[in-house]
Amino acid sequence: MNAWLVAIAGLLGAGAVAGTLVQTIAARRDAERYPAPGRMVDVGGYRLHLQVMGDGSGGPTVVLEAGLDSFSTNWYWVQTALASSMRVVAYDRAGLGWSDDGSPPRDAHHSATDLHTALHQAGIDGPYVLAGHSYGGLVVRAFADQYPDEVVGLVLVDASHPDQWLHIPLSMHGALPGFANRVTAVLAACGLLRVWDPLTPQIAMGLPEHQYAEMRAIIALPRTSWTGAQTLSTWEDLTRPSINDARGLGDLPLAVLSVTEQPLAGETLTALQNELPELSSNSVHRTVAGATHEDLISKPDHAEEVAAAIRDVVRAAVTNARVVDVGLTTPTR
Repeated sequence: MNAWLVAIAGLLGAGAVAGTLVQTIAARRDAERYPAPGRMVDVGGYRLHLQVMGDGSGGPTVVLEAGLDSFSTNWYWVQTALASSMRVVAYDRAGLGWSDDGSPPRDAHHSATDLHTALHQAGIDGPYVLAGHSYGGLVVRAFADQYPDEVVGLVLVDASHPDQWLHIPLSMHGALPGFANRVTAVLAACGLLRVWDPLTPQIAMGLPEHQYAEMRAIIALPRTSWTGAQTLSTWEDLTRPSINDARGLGDLPLAVLSVTEQPLAGETLTALQNELPELSSNSVHRTVAGATHEDLISKPDHAEEVAAAIRDVVRAAVTNARVVDVGLTTPTR
């Protein structure tokens, strides 16, 4: 019996070593196939990747903030739809995409500080309209809290609510998704995500072939899931209290976009989404029919609705108008 256990352990160990070697070789190959499409900007000992499109001479710069384990490529359709009429920046938080790893903590305020530094180092000054998808919604709220004089509008794209884990008991206050990210990081390190990848089809379905391949290559890296796990580990003690203590938005133009397809904790998440328009007295709320949390930005038709919301918030900021008056949807208040 002991001999069998030793043999099994040996096989597992050999498989892990072989998988790690495959991961190393594949990661080097992917780095050559998919170099950073944007520019690398030093933020004080490490660099963030910024993808800048469009002309910034005609109004606010739009900044796109991706979700928990995601990065700039995920915004492809939204960014290209907007770039013909405004300057648009999609970027990668530290530890994601093409950005360097940076240093912890990976809470929303730390990420907002990094972003602010990167923008100014790149010569991209405000004013800004910030759009945040999923966890990115918390980062743009942190940015607006820290730099209120530079922000003229917000778009929350099925954005996370700071208290959401408190309302989803199964999440164990966010510990369960954090554990899942750690397990995924281990699987990635052993090369298993290159054999069986359940994540990229969920996150990136609808993107063009090249951008889909970029997403798949970077999601397969262990650091992607590990960065997400570190971010989740700061949620309860750092991100949640700081966002809940943030200053009010006053009458800052705000658009909240939600989805109809919620496979897990749908009623809870919908109820929390309905709270977000109350952050500003100048807000609108639109639900995108047929969209899921992930494909809201990755599928072209849904992404166009996101782009339309961003355009309307930019227009409201430029004309000093109410968001509803520039044609997005019925006001929420």
